[in-house]
Amino acid sequence: MHFRFSLKMFRKHFLTGVVGFALLIGPASLAGATTEAPESTPESIPEALSDVQTTLTGTYLSARLAQDEQDLELAAHFYAQALEKDPENLLLLERNFALMLATGRHDEAFSLADKMAAMSNHPAAKKAKDATDAQEEEVSAETSELNARIAPMIHLALGVKALKGRNYSSASIQFQNGVKIMQDNPVQLIARSPLRRNLNDPRLLSASAQYGPFALISQTVLEAWASIGQDRGNLPKALEMLKADEESEVNQFFFSLHAGLVASYAKDYTKATSLLQQSLDADPNSLATATALVNNLLKAGNEKRASQVIEEFAASAADVEEKQWLMTTFSAMKPIASTIRTPQDGAAEYFSTLGNALTEEGAIEGGALYLQFADYLRPNNDMTSFSLARLLERVEKNELALARYDTIKTGSPVYRKAQRRGAFVLARLDRPDEAIDRLKTLLEGDFSDLETVSVLSRIYQSERRFQESIDILTHGLDSIKVKRDIHWSLYFLRGSAYDQLKDWDKTEQDMLSALKLFPNQPTVLNYLGYSWVDRGINLDKAIEMIRQAVALRPFDGFFVDSLGWAHYRLEQYEEAVNFLERAVELRPEDPTITDHLGDAYWRAGRKNEATFQWQRVKTMQPDEDLLKSVDDKIANGLAD
Repeated sequence: MHFRFSLKMFRKHFLTGVVGFALLIGPASLAGATTEAPESTPESIPEALSDVQTTLTGTYLSARLAQDEQDLELAAHFYAQALEKDPENLLLLERNFALMLATGRHDEAFSLADKMAAMSNHPAAKKAKDATDAQEEEVSAETSELNARIAPMIHLALGVKALKGRNYSSASIQFQNGVKIMQDNPVQLIARSPLRRNLNDPRLLSASAQYGPFALISQTVLEAWASIGQDRGNLPKALEMLKADEESEVNQFFFSLHAGLVASYAKDYTKATSLLQQSLDADPNSLATATALVNNLLKAGNEKRASQVIEEFAASAADVEEKQWLMTTFSAMKPIASTIRTPQDGAAEYFSTLGNALTEEGAIEGGALYLQFADYLRPNNDMTSFSLARLLERVEKNELALARYDTIKTGSPVYRKAQRRGAFVLARLDRPDEAIDRLKTLLEGDFSDLETVSVLSRIYQSERRFQESIDILTHGLDSIKVKRDIHWSLYFLRGSAYDQLKDWDKTEQDMLSALKLFPNQPTVLNYLGYSWVDRGINLDKAIEMIRQAVALRPFDGFFVDSLGWAHYRLEQYEEAVNFLERAVELRPEDPTITDHLGDAYWRAGRKNEATFQWQRVKTMQPDEDLLKSVDDKIANGLAD
């Protein structure tokens, strides 16, 4: 089972844990790296680079760039090259370890962890010993900062390796040491103004997972699992470690959750239910927290409360399929086999949960590290596989993502999600017929599965099979007994398909139906408002609708473009220029928005600027009709 929690809560904890500290964007400078960097960074796959001559600085900078682009495989390749040139560099060892693990090369990663442990004090100590008195203080500070960053990862890796081998005593010592280092040497993550950066920077989240606030939570939870692995009689000691900080919802969620799971593993079901209830209170939408709580209530003989939890979860904001899975699983009101049967399972559950959250926040390296730790401790778990597949999608490894989705078993709570995501991947791989067949099989003629109906309709539209999209959406809408606000998107999708078939009356009807269900839906407000403006009808109402959409999403370049174009159609050219300039700032790569700005400049009397914008459109791979239009405008301008 897999425990997810609110991303809003996740961000809140991270920010409260790091505000006021100095940002560590990347590793410290490499000793001896004095060769100039190459002018360009290689972009081909590692195999194509095997014969290219390299320098330490060049490979290091290439690795950093690959990391920034979230290409972990390429970054691992370049860091490995750099390590060959400087094999005693502890920082390069740490980078190689992290990226080997993040790319699923477990054995190589743990071999590097052993090497880091063997030499972690040696290079720094030698450097400090050889320094002059004038240098000694500076070297000592550098060494302390470097060790504070690398040592927690060494202890985490060696602890996980010991945990995998059921050497619980050794694992416990490693996690204790990791916690102590982080408590004694808190690493600074965020800079003071004016160097302060975006507090939600994915790099900061990844750093937090490796040696910051989330790493501290991680090693505390893992130490508790190692302790209970030594002896189930250690339950009081493990629970003492997991006392939650009441001011932090994230601590409350994780510590109460794993305290409950630890108590359940020790067969203290009464204590487990109390702790799991605290965790569910912190995040009422977590399927697996609810599952663990219901299971423990049934084991404790409290069927009445178990039934109440199922009903409460059915009223939560959780996924519809997750609610159905919980009701079906406990329909007989009998306990099921626990998914946390060993301390390794408990630790893997933690890594999988936080790894998934990091991935969803865009912290690819941190997410990959934690998900690979989970896969190492508990291979072939459906929830971890689903999260890894989502990560692979994010870094455009679509074939690998599809292979992961296809390992997920039919009885899993995420089976249907995996099939839908797999269909999206197939469509991206230019295999739309396979995607459509997969989704039709999933539907089996049951059009009440509205999520699958929605995905299938989108793929039909991407293939310009608009009538088939309309047909499947109509079946889906007809299956709904009572339409609610969440169903607006089905009308919107069908309306947009009608629009492509030039059936304006039905387009308008569906857009109005969507707004009747969800009056302030910004996407529908913008679409219908823009359509009215483009047709020169209902202009006053249209511009008010677009203004409302922009107020709801002020940083959406398409919405701002619609507002600018509305002013253009009303011949308010200066207003149009103001909004269209803003839209181009938000969407500088969009040819249609750039074309609109060119038109507005021309009407405002700024003809040279108009021609420049039309010339820009030609560099953006516009469709054939737009290209022909801008060529004509460049040659002849706009007619009066």
